[in-house]
Amino acid sequence: MSGRSDRLSVSGGKGRGSLNMGEDVEILEVHEKHGSLYNAIPRMPVALAVFLCILNIVVPGLGTFISSWTCLCGCQTKLGKPARAFGLNLLSAFLQMISFVVIVGWVWSIIWGMNFVQIATTSEHEPSKAPYYVRRQSSVVE
Repeated sequence: MSGRSDRLSVSGGKGRGSLNMGEDVEILEVHEKHGSLYNAIPRMPVALAVFLCILNIVVPGLGTFISSWTCLCGCQTKLGKPARAFGLNLLSAFLQMISFVVIVGWVWSIIWGMNFVQIATTSEHEPSKAPYYVRRQSSVVE
C-alpha cells in the first residue's frame, strides 16, 4: 500500500463525494436556477418571439408588455400560473419602460427579447438522459 492518496474531492449540489483520480466523470445535466421574473417569460411561437424581440429593441418594454398578454392566451410558462405570470411580465415591462431613462431598462429589454427567442427555439420535447447511479463496491483486502 502506498502512502499517497489518489482521491479527488468533488462538491456540488446537495452532497459531497470523492472520486479516484483514474475515474472518468461525465456530467449528464446542468440545471440553471432562475428567478420568478425569468420563469414568467412565456414560451411563444418563434416568429412572435423574434417580432417581440425586435420590438423590445426599438421601444424598450413594449415587447415585454405584449408578451405578458400571451400568458393569458395560452402560452406556457415555467410558473404554471397564468395570472401570476401575467402580473410579473407587466411588472417587468413597467420597470423596463421606467428605467429606460438611465439606459438600464434598454439593456434589460434587449436581454429580455433575446430570452424570448431562446425560450421559443429550445425544444421542450428533447429526450433527457436519466441519471445513472452506480454503487461502487470496495474490495479492500488487508
